Amino acid sequence: MLDAANVMESDRSHLFPCAQCGDALVAPEWSEHVSERCVRHLWSCEACGYEFETAIYLRAEA
Repeated sequence: MLDAANVMESDRSHLFPCAQCGDALVAPEWSEHVSERCVRHLWSCEACGYEFETAIYLRAEA
């Protein structure tokens, strides 16, 4: 039987880690569609206050 703590712990494995302290981040503060193939995210860690950006580049459709 799973309790809330076990569910939370298993879900943490799919979350994005903070680049500074490693704490799990749920969602970016904001996302920006930069181009047809690029999306930029701003992350902010509630645990340590560190902020950083990531960029996702999508494959071009064949």
